[in-house]
Amino acid sequence: MSWIAPHVHGHVNQLVSTTQSRSNTTKKISSHRKYNTLVLKKQNSANARGSILVTRAALSMVEPRSTSAEQDILDAVSGVKGRGVSGIGPDEQSRLERAVEQLERSGQGVKDPTKSKLLQGRWRLLYTTRPSSASPIQRSFTGVDGFSVFQEVLSGPSGVRVNNIVDFGKTVGFLKVEAAGSTDAQPLPDFEPRKGKGLPFGILGTSSVEPPSKVHTRIDFQFDTAAFYFKSLPLTIPYPVPFRLLGDERKGWLDVTYLSKDGQFRLSRGNKGTLFVLVKDNGPQERLLESVSSSTSDASIEACIDDVLDSGAGIPRPAYSPACRGGWRLLWTKQGETANPLQQRLVKVVKNWQILSADGTALQNRVDLFPGISIIAEASAEPVSATRTRVVISRVLFKFGFLTFTLPIETDADGYVDWLYLDNTIRITKGNKGSVFVHVRDTSVQDD
Repeated sequence: MSWIAPHVHGHVNQLVSTTQSRSNTTKKISSHRKYNTLVLKKQNSANARGSILVTRAALSMVEPRSTSAEQDILDAVSGVKGRGVSGIGPDEQSRLERAVEQLERSGQGVKDPTKSKLLQGRWRLLYTTRPSSASPIQRSFTGVDGFSVFQEVLSGPSGVRVNNIVDFGKTVGFLKVEAAGSTDAQPLPDFEPRKGKGLPFGILGTSSVEPPSKVHTRIDFQFDTAAFYFKSLPLTIPYPVPFRLLGDERKGWLDVTYLSKDGQFRLSRGNKGTLFVLVKDNGPQERLLESVSSSTSDASIEACIDDVLDSGAGIPRPAYSPACRGGWRLLWTKQGETANPLQQRLVKVVKNWQILSADGTALQNRVDLFPGISIIAEASAEPVSATRTRVVISRVLFKFGFLTFTLPIETDADGYVDWLYLDNTIRITKGNKGSVFVHVRDTSVQDD
């Protein structure tokens, strides 16, 4: 598998060096803290001054493994540099290879991993081999300790997506290379898997053409879009590769050779002969969702929100991003003292959605009181800054089956929504009356 699509390494270093000194101030909701800040150790050697030992930092977040072979692998890679460039001795290498072979042959992992929901989510790359058949671009990016490398595997009604992410640091930004995926359970329409071994002389690596050893273990993919997201820039920078013109070269595959029963540890092998060792990245976003779903105290949830904001992640300039549009289901809110009394009473009792139209100019707040009975507030929407959307309520409707009535409710028509955090799954916002909201994307709901 090509973790990073062809081209561009030098431009990244230049952009990172010019933006790394700029800080990005994150907003706070409360001062209560639940999780300790992860401290990343820095080397002082002349050849690697300032590089971060990402592997050890990541491993400090991983629970000890119940399977001894899994733990042997984590122990073996704990001291590597550049995710396998150096720092692993002969004994550790042998221990790693034995443990990998044991897991891949054991049959003890999740059966049919590409059908399992446990495969979905964000994965952190800890270690990768570097065979001569691997892409040189891939080797360059994954070998830089100062970068964090992730893979997202997403599956839903619209299909499978495989996104590779290189994070340059929370004050800098990230590169996201996206691909449409195809599995035995969710085949991509009209997709033909990669057939060729690659360009002459192995310029971009040499691909295997071997079929999968088992059904429901392979994800075929084809890259379709990519962009740089820099915190200091008001827009995204397209990745300068014409994917659709690359034909077979934009395609690859990834075999899931082992997925742990708890969905926290994974071994995969790519079409260019590379082994990948990954752990599930249970970041602050996942902790926030877990905290909300377990109905913990508001103080604990606010602490998780602080962690999300402090992470520096999220889509830049959220108010202008197309990602903010669509349906969002309310999970949790802390109402401001001047919030609408009806909203305060209903928020934890009934289902709530906010829906932003496809063009971003119309907004609905919808509350389903009972099946077929709902209250809908309609409003116009307009971004007025990178993080604020002006909202002007026009009317409030009461829907009873096919009947719709306009309610004679006076509203403070002119308000706003501040975007504290946005990604493709979760958003955190604050209204003009001080209420804080946590929503998750809900593609099943549309504006009426």
